[in-house]
Amino acid sequence: MAVDLTIASTVVTLSIILSGILLGVGKTIGSKKIEFFGAEELLQSVINAALVGAYAGIVEIATNLSNEIAEVSQCMEGDALENLACTFHQVSLELFKVIGGLFVLTNMVGYYQTLNLEFASFSIQPLVNLSSVAGIFGLQLIIMQQLLTISEFNYQLINFFGPQLLSLFLPLGLVFRSFFPTRRLGGFLIALAVGIYLFYPFMVLIFPTPIPMLEQTGNIIENITNNSNYATIPIIDLNGSGVIGEKIDNLTKGDFTGDLAVSIESISQSISSATLYVLFAPLFGLLITIIFIKEITDILGGEFFFAVGNL
Repeated sequence: MAVDLTIASTVVTLSIILSGILLGVGKTIGSKKIEFFGAEELLQSVINAALVGAYAGIVEIATNLSNEIAEVSQCMEGDALENLACTFHQVSLELFKVIGGLFVLTNMVGYYQTLNLEFASFSIQPLVNLSSVAGIFGLQLIIMQQLLTISEFNYQLINFFGPQLLSLFLPLGLVFRSFFPTRRLGGFLIALAVGIYLFYPFMVLIFPTPIPMLEQTGNIIENITNNSNYATIPIIDLNGSGVIGEKIDNLTKGDFTGDLAVSIESISQSISSATLYVLFAPLFGLLITIIFIKEITDILGGEFFFAVGNL
């Protein structure tokens, strides 16, 4: 970071010298266009010098604001971006737990839907209609796996960009802003660093996390899969219709279908909550951040209509 600041300071100093030379040349040869351009470049160079001088203060203020934003998060991992990354990681862990339990539950439903009761002249599959439940679980499993992938993508993206915002993009923005041809790029990099560091995590962290809902769903699934009434029958006993009939009777006593309905509802709620946080919230935060970056870029980049028009 110190090297980046040294480079930025050197570039700003050179831009002040060059703009002063342009201003002097314009006055010497009587060219108002060059004189106006030199004066404006000198003004922008002074602003750049002020930004470089205030770099440490800008970083400190941004860090303090970020730490205050982080207080709305369930994680305590430092600044707002670190908290957001931590939250996404926890969401991923809870999604993975629910997915693991849902695998077991789907296998259980698939097992019971194929049970046959053999009689002298006919056979029946009393739980064959569980195939529709298995289909619902299969679809929910696919959706939750996609949400897990999106959550992990958000986590990896933040971990990649987060450490570089104030240590690379901000100093680099100060360097590019020192020159007229790259001033808008410099303003954009400065706005990008501040916007993603502060605005983006704040706009995501204001949304409720799905972690409590996912934990509740995980507990519901665990209670079903650990219920002794729903334990699968050993293979050696599957030849006896009496054993199968007793097991089906136990399923009825334990309200197996009712518990499956509760689990479907809870999983649906978890999917909705996770979708809001890992998909909609980042898109909303990104939209607000883009608007902020555009406005700050216009301010820091400057349009220089007067100076450019006179050239």
